[in-house]
Amino acid sequence: MIRVYFVILSLCISGFSYGKNDIINDYNNQNFEKVCISGTNADSRNEDILSLIGNACLKIDNINPLGVIIKRLVTSSKYRENASYFATILLQKKMIYQFMVDRISLKNIRLPRTSYILSIVFENIVKKNYKVLDSSKNKIEINVKNQKYILWISNNKPPKVFIDEYKDNTLVKRHWYL
Repeated sequence: MIRVYFVILSLCISGFSYGKNDIINDYNNQNFEKVCISGTNADSRNEDILSLIGNACLKIDNINPLGVIIKRLVTSSKYRENASYFATILLQKKMIYQFMVDRISLKNIRLPRTSYILSIVFENIVKKNYKVLDSSKNKIEINVKNQKYILWISNNKPPKVFIDEYKDNTLVKRHWYL
């Protein structure tokens, strides 16, 4: 009797689980938030799926789950490359945070380039391609073509680093990182 109960319970649980096909369908339908949040809670060892989940997290600017995903991308060169890409973005986030909050220099740090916003900001900080707007609030501005990025820190404890992204002087998106 108890065994029958566990079989029925496990069938019910598996019927409600978020699986590979759900992740692929939601990713193709651009439900990136659901893929990132539900996918990181799924017990997936499929590295194609883990790569999709990581990309979905990047698309919604939720990069903290990448640390967990990186550890599982190991079986082939393609997956290790994805892990390196995700790790680069995480490291750039941490380095920008230290630059803004702790005021460390990034002038001698070299990391791979990506098209992700943190990579663009990081590269310009390393090259000292920014203007200080308010040194007491640690607020800087970076201009790249018709894009402008304003970085500033909050008064929270611990402080958050905000990146306001402008295109043609119109705020497009506010990113924040801890």
